[in-house]
Amino acid sequence: MALRIHTAITHGEIDNTEPGRVRARLWVLGRTDPVELDLNGDAWRDVAGARVTFINPAALEQPEALKLQSTQTGVAGDITASRKVKVFTGPEEEWRAAYREDRMDEVPTEWRNSLYLEWFTAEQGRCVVESADFEITISDRVWEMDEDEEGAQKLANMQAMRDFLAAIIQRPERPEAQEEDEEIDDEEEEEITLSEEAWEEQLKASDRLTDASLEAYEKYGEDEDADEKTAFVMGWDHLLEDMADAQEGVMPSDNDSAEKKRRREWADLMNEVTEEAEAAEDSWLEDQEAVDPHPLKDQAHDYLLQVMGELSDTDMNEDRGEDPNHPLDSFVSNIMQISGKLAGALHSQRELETATQQGYALAITKRCLIWANEALAALNALADTAEYAEHRPLFENWQEGLFNLRASILRLRDELRAE
Repeated sequence: MALRIHTAITHGEIDNTEPGRVRARLWVLGRTDPVELDLNGDAWRDVAGARVTFINPAALEQPEALKLQSTQTGVAGDITASRKVKVFTGPEEEWRAAYREDRMDEVPTEWRNSLYLEWFTAEQGRCVVESADFEITISDRVWEMDEDEEGAQKLANMQAMRDFLAAIIQRPERPEAQEEDEEIDDEEEEEITLSEEAWEEQLKASDRLTDASLEAYEKYGEDEDADEKTAFVMGWDHLLEDMADAQEGVMPSDNDSAEKKRRREWADLMNEVTEEAEAAEDSWLEDQEAVDPHPLKDQAHDYLLQVMGELSDTDMNEDRGEDPNHPLDSFVSNIMQISGKLAGALHSQRELETATQQGYALAITKRCLIWANEALAALNALADTAEYAEHRPLFENWQEGLFNLRASILRLRDELRAE
């Protein structure tokens, strides 16, 4: 995900007085010298040709900000002082209480302009400074940007975002078409398809695609053209083509490309499958009542419920502050991952009868062991935290439960490999 450092910035300046070049300096808590940016590109029209200075009246230390290299050379992303963001208008304690009580729709909000500074570097990827709380001053413009130039700059920014996400997704190159007389041994193909390693590669690819789509949604989710922009930066050019056809009322034709016909056939098939699934939903729910879930799924679920229930009886959630890397967050997120993934892979013991299902379960449980180790490390960090000394007996109890869960995962992996 993007490296966001606005919290730790005390003040800064952005200089786009030279066309085609953006220079900036950011003063960060915990650093003596400012971080300096030298970027190719321009800002949006509202600040292009000008010098922007800003002050953060409530800067806080942020470990992520210390990861920035002192000199940043790269490509400008979106840079503007007029990006609209929705902010809470009530006191912080009120919306935090609303969040805990799942009634965020009751919290009053308003749209405000925010400073948005985005850039891309080969070393650190996408970096963003965004805040509606900065005190901003914009100088007179040395040069003016017109609408066409701004449109071209925004397209260049989207291309930079597309290149960044492509590096995350790591799409494999299409293999050349095989010769008609070239055959693959069926047993060899089955082994490749059903192995734990093959499933792991599929899961890694899925993780990368999810990370990229979340990054795109985070940036464009509130945009009126969110679908089109997301499709572009994700590299889903076929969706852009289909969207354009729908907007222009273009009907299917025999002259369409083979790829477009294939997509249309696929869409028709998916619609049929959706209709059949909706028609069978009631009977499916009835069948689930007779399903015998795997005991490991229940063990992980019960452990998660135990931890969340005991956690709610403490004040630890209130004490941890805003640190996104707090060990309590790491512990909870990892055991939630374990419970959620095991629920999907072990919904019923019957789902482990085939080699494909066993390979998938092995790949998932391998990941669960990694998450369990990370959760244990987080528990150790919590036990070493002085302000949580009174909760150490609770941590020891959670640790025992996590060791038991980890042992059960290892037993299942041994059973699956023995079959």
